[in-house]
Amino acid sequence: MVYFIRAKTHYQYALSLWRDLHLEKKKVDPSLYLDIFSHGLKALYNLLDVSPQEKSLSLEEIILRILPTLSEEEKRVILSLKDLLLGKESSSLEKIREEMSVFMEILKESLRPIL
Repeated sequence: MVYFIRAKTHYQYALSLWRDLHLEKKKVDPSLYLDIFSHGLKALYNLLDVSPQEKSLSLEEIILRILPTLSEEEKRVILSLKDLLLGKESSSLEKIREEMSVFMEILKESLRPIL
């Protein structure tokens, strides 16, 4: 049951930041998008691993662990966002925003049973 609470908490934090961006309460910044993405991934990961890790996992490690459980479209969105946010692909804030919007929908759908 604790893993549901961890997943829900990460999701709610990501959602709060996402809403603040839409309401323009926070300045649009790629690092803020990275924070939203990171917490969203942690929410997904906490549904897979019911026991807490002894050490924090890197973003790469979390992605590697959750990828096998995702559909092809979900994988595409997550890998695309990772590349956009970590600078491996040239990006505009508009492109990041579009992909993040899809990512937030994926999160909402994946976590629907516990929300």
